[in-house]
Amino acid sequence: MLPLKLSITGLYSYQKTQTIDFEELTNAGLFGIFGAVGSGKSSVLEAIGFVLYGETDRLNKADKRAYNMLNLKSDRANIDFEFFNYEERKFKFVADWKRKKRFEETTTIERLAYEWKDGQWIPLTSADATVIIGLTYENFRRTIIIPQGKFNEFLGLKGKERSDMMKEIFHLERFDLSYKVSALQKETNSKLDFLNGELSGFEAISVEAIALLENEALTAVAELHRDKVDLSLIEKEVNELADLKTKFEDLEKKKSHLSRLNNEKVAIDFLEVELNLFEKTERNFKSNLITLKTEKTALEKAKENLNSTENQKKLILDNNIKTQAALDVLQSDFETLENSKYKVYDLQSIEKVIVAKAEANIIDEKIKLAKALFLESDEKEKGLAAKLGTTQIQLVDAKKNRLDPSILLDVGAWYQRQLYLTTNLEDNDKKKDVFQTNLNSKSAAFQLLKLPVESWKAFFKTKLETLSIEKEKAIEIRTKLLVSKELSHFADNLHDGENCPLCGSQEHPNVMQFENVVNHLEIISNTISDLQDEETQINLKKSECEKLEFEITHFQDELGKIILERERIEYEQKIHLSKFVWNDFDVQNSQIFELKKTEQQVLEKTIIALEENQNELRKEQYTIALLLKNHNAAISELESKKASKVGSIENELSQLKVLSFNDYEAAALASIQAEKIALQTKNIKVEQDYNLLQEVVAREKQELATLTGVLATIQLQVIESEKALLQTQKIIEDLLAEHSFSSVEEVRSILIKNWNIEAEKEKVKLFTVNLLTAINSVLEGEKLVVGKTFDGKILEQKTIQFSAFQLKYESQLGKVSTLQDNLERVKKEFIKKADLLAQFDVLKARSINLQTLANMFNASGFVNYVSSIYLQNLADVANVRFHRMTKNQLSLTISNSNEFEVIDYLNNGASRSVKTLSGGQGFQASLCLALALAESVQSLNKNDKNFFFIDEGFGTQDPDSISVVFETLQSLYKENRIVGIISHVAELQERIPRSINVIKDEEKGSVVSESWN
Repeated sequence: MLPLKLSITGLYSYQKTQTIDFEELTNAGLFGIFGAVGSGKSSVLEAIGFVLYGETDRLNKADKRAYNMLNLKSDRANIDFEFFNYEERKFKFVADWKRKKRFEETTTIERLAYEWKDGQWIPLTSADATVIIGLTYENFRRTIIIPQGKFNEFLGLKGKERSDMMKEIFHLERFDLSYKVSALQKETNSKLDFLNGELSGFEAISVEAIALLENEALTAVAELHRDKVDLSLIEKEVNELADLKTKFEDLEKKKSHLSRLNNEKVAIDFLEVELNLFEKTERNFKSNLITLKTEKTALEKAKENLNSTENQKKLILDNNIKTQAALDVLQSDFETLENSKYKVYDLQSIEKVIVAKAEANIIDEKIKLAKALFLESDEKEKGLAAKLGTTQIQLVDAKKNRLDPSILLDVGAWYQRQLYLTTNLEDNDKKKDVFQTNLNSKSAAFQLLKLPVESWKAFFKTKLETLSIEKEKAIEIRTKLLVSKELSHFADNLHDGENCPLCGSQEHPNVMQFENVVNHLEIISNTISDLQDEETQINLKKSECEKLEFEITHFQDELGKIILERERIEYEQKIHLSKFVWNDFDVQNSQIFELKKTEQQVLEKTIIALEENQNELRKEQYTIALLLKNHNAAISELESKKASKVGSIENELSQLKVLSFNDYEAAALASIQAEKIALQTKNIKVEQDYNLLQEVVAREKQELATLTGVLATIQLQVIESEKALLQTQKIIEDLLAEHSFSSVEEVRSILIKNWNIEAEKEKVKLFTVNLLTAINSVLEGEKLVVGKTFDGKILEQKTIQFSAFQLKYESQLGKVSTLQDNLERVKKEFIKKADLLAQFDVLKARSINLQTLANMFNASGFVNYVSSIYLQNLADVANVRFHRMTKNQLSLTISNSNEFEVIDYLNNGASRSVKTLSGGQGFQASLCLALALAESVQSLNKNDKNFFFIDEGFGTQDPDSISVVFETLQSLYKENRIVGIISHVAELQERIPRSINVIKDEEKGSVVSESWN
């Protein structure tokens, strides 16, 4: 990191904005910040660390950091810092917060980050500088900017703490491979156990077993072939007999079908005669008969229509005379109808006037009531205003006693987390007891087997190998005895002139004599059986041992996990305890918190009740205000309605034409309405009746004229229909005579059948075709069985014989399939066994190698070893400067426990603790180590320029030592390193090329001035 510019406002003693141009300082290579004690020098470094990481060593979050860091005379604090990171990218970090209206309250500190791109500052999503700079806050203040009190921290760290720091800074955790090796070991051992289990199921798989199965399969296939030939021959005979049977049965069916068709032939011949008669009659008579019927119907309808029209004309003529008489009676009432309508309009106006006067009186009463309600609501509104003022005072007093709810939430969350961790520890202890009990139980069970713990597998292996050798020897003996027994049997049955079953010779001059081996065979068979039983027992015991070993290992692993989990929980609990920063509460006693929480809950309920009461009073006040507004509006509206009613009365009185209001003023409204309705009803009836009668008279006259014309037309239609009917009757009589029919009824009796000619003809035709087909089919069937006979008993016998052959063939086929499947399965398992054995050898070798690695990485040994190398390298780099500063009297080294020691060359090169160094020597050693550490860290980040800032130590040096230290710092510029120092020692300022002074003014606060200006 290379700083460019820092601007500080309102931070600690910095009241007004002060800007430091670091480019001017860093160009000098060595620069300083000087000032009196308390002037604000160290605040410069604290501002940089805080704006980058949001952390500071002086204050934590529980110390009201925002308030305490804010200058007491300032209303706002701001830090603006620009720099280049190790990739030479330009960044700006900003921190900003303000004071609220209450002096002791501030806004939340807002931290923002930007990157300079394309000529403008681009906001970043995160304001954490860890990724940008490549260092955490802790390592940043140890290697880049070292504040007061932290300069010799690295030198004084314990071995483990320093190793942890080295691990974090140099990412040494990449060398800690113990967990990966352990995981690989578990995975490999698990696979080995799995392979052992799988291989135990392949003991019967061998080359001999495959050869035996192949012989059985070949024998079975030959037998299957013979069965198949026998089955084919019998199947052919059965098929021939079944075919002959089918032909005889088919011939019988065809003869039966022909007989049935011959029986139906008479009915079909009669149907054909009827169809011909029907077709001839329909062709000559059907259309004429239809015409005759139509003309008769038309004549009858015309006559009916003539009679109906004459009767209708007579009825309308009578009605017209009556309607005209009724119209003459209504004529006088219709002439006085207009005057009667005016009376109805006047009665309507008089009715409206009476109603309006009554409504005006009601409105007067409403106006009086509304004014009384307005006065009542106004008094209520004044009372509510007084109550609201009292409630507001009570609410302000209650809120003064309210605590910050976020504190209660944080404290409550802390206690809940503490309870959760304590419960987890208890559960961890219970789980540990359960697994320890199970482990003890399984270990005891293993001890009961009385087997060597370390070499039990070798014991079983040796035992099984011995039994296998003994069993093989016994089987070999049994085989020889069986051969001897068979040869003895052959020898006993040899006779001269008969062939020897072994060599084929008919002469047997020297027949071998054998002893009786039956007893030996029984003994050796029992021996083999006993060996097999013993082998089975040993395998069972071995399986039990393997199971117990797996369970013991499992419980040991689980116990290890439980112990690690407990350590993690205890560490987490320790961290959690360190987060308890509330002085008003007790770490061990949560009751104080519960009491305070209860008090705040009661107070909160009181505040809520007062706020609800306040809201209710305000709602009621608002409601009454609306009522007052509504009452006022109602009064105005009622007065407006009253004026409207008075105007309406005057208007209606001015419209009277026939009647006088004075004649009806004292009358009841109901009698006026009754008179109006009666008169109105009479007027409507007179007008409607008169108009209706006029319309009826006109319509009846029109209908009479129309009917007169219709009668003349109908009379002509009757005459024409009579002529057409006579002509059609003459045609039909001529046809009856021509075709020898006695009457029309005889023709109709033929046509009434309504045949579907096409369908019936098709039926006759189809029958003829079927009859010819049946005759030909019978002749063909007789040709197929000429000279042949069929015996059902022979077919039955052959069928039974076929079933027996088929059953035998299928049985043999199943046997062959089973043997072939077994052979294929055994071959596959043999290949699988070979593959499993190869995998087992590979995994076994891998397991041995992993065990070697596990021993190397056990207990972080390799990481500590690498850490020691890094520390020794740091010491070697630091000694280049430390030798020069101490005039070759002292150097730094690393002890076996990874702690720094000093080699004293004035005392024969003896080693001693760094704690024995004087203050000045300690400063020199710390400075050299800090420089070496900074160089190493920044070389990891590939910085072109190394920046290093210290705030400490020069007051402990004598003039000679200061000269040596100063020369060392100056030499760093030649190595492209930049060093800044903070000091109150005035002599140093004269020797440093560039510097700034910080002066604390009583009015302006800390003020920065530049030496070059």
